Amino acid sequence: MKQDIFSRYESHSSRRLAIDVSVGRIEELFEDFDSAASYVKKDLDQDFVDYLIESVREIGSYDFVIRINLPMHVQEKHRKRVRKSIKSYFRYLELLEQRKLRKMLWKSSLFFGLGMILLSCSMFVKENMGQNVSVIQELMAEGLTVAAWVSLWHAFANLIFELAGIFVYIRIYRRIASREVVFKEREPAKITQHGSSTKSPVVDMMKKTLAT
Repeated sequence: MKQDIFSRYESHSSRRLAIDVSVGRIEELFEDFDSAASYVKKDLDQDFVDYLIESVREIGSYDFVIRINLPMHVQEKHRKRVRKSIKSYFRYLELLEQRKLRKMLWKSSLFFGLGMILLSCSMFVKENMGQNVSVIQELMAEGLTVAAWVSLWHAFANLIFELAGIFVYIRIYRRIASREVVFKEREPAKITQHGSSTKSPVVDMMKKTLAT
């Protein structure tokens, strides 16, 4: 597994891998519909975001940099704006996951509290039943018990099935937002006699990663 990762990602520096993103223009990293906004206010292209997330999942605990390959020189002011955009966007995604976490914990606490109340009511009803218990009383006691366990199950199910996933995404978003973004000039791709492809390089790169 380790050798496979090093064969798929170049080494940028000592103990750091490079997640390479090749684009023709900086604008390709952002959503087209928001082309009038400044870089900092733009949403990142979803293919670019998915590619970074999948790459970070794949490399695991290895340290990395995000290396953007462009066919031309990029001014430092534009580099700073792109770095700030990437950091701000993934900080925003992290914030959304934290909100989701708080909502899930509140929901689980609510179900847990409701379950304990229903369970207490069920025990109270059963303890105070006389010798001659009607069918309705028995159904009421059993219904309270079932409702209590259903509420408790929902409380723990949310923690079991959702909590781990939320923490994984928070960690991924935090890692991406905190990593260095570097720029590299590359040779422009040669145009064949059939013409160049119109597909986004980011899309092609992500498809190759997911396919393997």
